[in-house]
Amino acid sequence: MSLAPRPRKPSTWLFSLALILVWGVGCAGFGGAHDRDRANAQEQAAYDQALAEWPADPVAASTALETFVQTYPQSPLADDALEQLARMALAEGRSDEAFTRLQSLIERYPKGDRADAARLRLARWENSRGRPDQARQWLSGLEASQLDAVQQRIFYRLQAELAVDPVERVIALSALRANLASAQAAAESDSKAATEAAEALSAVDTEIDGQLETLTIEELGRLAVALSDPAPPAGRIRLMLARRALETGDPENAQRLLEKAGEFPLTPRDEARRVALERRLGLASETAGRAALPTWSVAAATQRVSTEKVTATIGVLLPLSGRLAPFGEEALRGILLAAEVFDVVPPSPRDPNSLPRRSKPSRNSTPPAAGAATGDGEDLSAFSSSGEPLSDPVREGVRLLIRDTAGDPARAAAAVEELAENEEVVAVIGPILSGTSDAAAAVAQSAGLPLLTLSNRVEISHDRDYVFRLRMTPADEVGFLVDYAYDQLAARRFAVLYPRSRYGRGMRERYWEAVLDRGGSVVATASYDPDATDYSDAIRSLAGFDLLTSQEGAALEERAQAMRRGRRLEPEDAALLRTTLYEQLGPEAEPLPPIVDFDALFIPDAHERIQLVVPQLAFHEVGPIQLLGTGEWNDPELLRVGRGHVRGAVIATPYDEASPYEAVQRFTETYATSFGQAAEPLSSEAYDATHIVLEQVAEGRADRDALREGILALKAYPGVSGVIRFEPDGNARKRPFLLKAQRGRFVPVD
Repeated sequence: MSLAPRPRKPSTWLFSLALILVWGVGCAGFGGAHDRDRANAQEQAAYDQALAEWPADPVAASTALETFVQTYPQSPLADDALEQLARMALAEGRSDEAFTRLQSLIERYPKGDRADAARLRLARWENSRGRPDQARQWLSGLEASQLDAVQQRIFYRLQAELAVDPVERVIALSALRANLASAQAAAESDSKAATEAAEALSAVDTEIDGQLETLTIEELGRLAVALSDPAPPAGRIRLMLARRALETGDPENAQRLLEKAGEFPLTPRDEARRVALERRLGLASETAGRAALPTWSVAAATQRVSTEKVTATIGVLLPLSGRLAPFGEEALRGILLAAEVFDVVPPSPRDPNSLPRRSKPSRNSTPPAAGAATGDGEDLSAFSSSGEPLSDPVREGVRLLIRDTAGDPARAAAAVEELAENEEVVAVIGPILSGTSDAAAAVAQSAGLPLLTLSNRVEISHDRDYVFRLRMTPADEVGFLVDYAYDQLAARRFAVLYPRSRYGRGMRERYWEAVLDRGGSVVATASYDPDATDYSDAIRSLAGFDLLTSQEGAALEERAQAMRRGRRLEPEDAALLRTTLYEQLGPEAEPLPPIVDFDALFIPDAHERIQLVVPQLAFHEVGPIQLLGTGEWNDPELLRVGRGHVRGAVIATPYDEASPYEAVQRFTETYATSFGQAAEPLSSEAYDATHIVLEQVAEGRADRDALREGILALKAYPGVSGVIRFEPDGNARKRPFLLKAQRGRFVPVD
């Protein structure tokens, strides 16, 4: 694929807005309040009478408006009447007459309040007819301040489209961005409008990024001088110059420009760029932090500590009642397995559906402790499908004191306080969600009791040296995925197609940060409704189909007709015809869609939806392309349904049940045998948390302070949920499993 950058098209939302409003905006204002305030009563009455004939009697309305202009040529409503005549002509299909009416309006009332709106309409019209020079002439005499906010958006978009100088194009896009930012701020009380404005703003930011990538250092310098307004993208331009300086071996200048960029307001994406540049300049080391985590096979070479004869008491805090109970039960199964509370008894071969589900806690009560009596004296025992006990506990030395948080922060805090008073408790595992974890962490820190929370909220462990956070974060999951694409697949230009959901937007931002962190660029973004089944609009936006000029549309239709005629050719000739047609440039000497000017496409969504998306990518000729995905893709059904569409896709997942590594295989098989179901990522992370505590005790760190120091010393722990290292602030950095779709299955690539 060609890496030559091409300006990205704006979002479908903007295009639709432009088409609808190019003639409609201002119509409600014909003879609006401002003009009526300046017109006398006689003029107002005559104008209203003329409009009253429309649309019932178009001829009478047109005659009445013409009479009004002749009778009251100096009226503030005269230019409104001419604009209304143009609109009537267009509605009846007389476009040439409409064009002439607008010209007349400008000639007769060049300083009138309708003249600039008319100039905008004529410019748009000329551009659609393939006459960009004439369109530029109409725009040259236009004052944007005389337009309303929506008309200004159309003006800036058209100005960018017609710009010959790339610097002028970015200046126009920057003005469009400022307009959309104001619209977003004004729409805060309307969630739907705010979402649409945010999406449009994001699309323009992406377009500006693509344009900046194409500029030379000299052009970036000119642009920095031209954009005196401190608003974005002024700071972004300095960041781009800093990056170029760094890439050309001038770190001193890069540092100076980076500091200069910090004087300007930065968007969240710009701030991510600034942080990424700091890292690359050696002021921080996010990439280095990931690089310090080895692959699982390398980490597994370290000698593991046997926990066979460990004696320890561990507290467990999980939501085991209420709506969150399934998550608590999932984590508890991993903890029980790590503690090896029971012998493993295989299921009866004659009834594969009667796999024992051991120690599954009731959703209506707190489960008892494993291998020991609970507060009410109830024992935990395992039963076969017949209801008979399978065995007695064989790990009397490991005692789990399990407390149900029910998802309540106050209850979690009280449970930690109670467990902390028991001197035998060396550590507590859990809770899961951020609210209960934060409450539990505060008490654990005060009591000096090590807490290994299963939350992925990194702030929980900050300034709490007894608190550790173990869950895989989206930043690590996406970061290692981008690292692989950058280092092993030589990807430099990235794209993202994401659902408009909290998860989708969050993963988009983590992906963007990771790409910038490596020095790559995100050149295309598109989003879709999370409940959609047709992704055509989003895919076509990604491939540059939106906002085509009429000439480009005609060229695409001609190409499609030629392709249809080519179906009668021999396969070799048809392939040659296709190659020839797709190499032809459009009327503006630019490639025609589909434009796949990116090396890798990231789609953060569930496998059920990916099954629908990837065939539509192929249908719209976006591909073959290197696909990147999350652990949500890791399902055999996707490989069965997606087949060739997902071949070669690379995903990052916190748990791989098909992993060839012995420890992971043992966990996967033992979990399925013990509980009659496949393990999930959360159970694997709870398993690792428990094993980490037990291994510290096995090494002689039996008191709380020593155990805490031992956990902090872990730098490359080969867990079944990935390779783990603890940072000084107690946060776990985790290397996920990287898998590639190959021959109908996901196989490890690192």
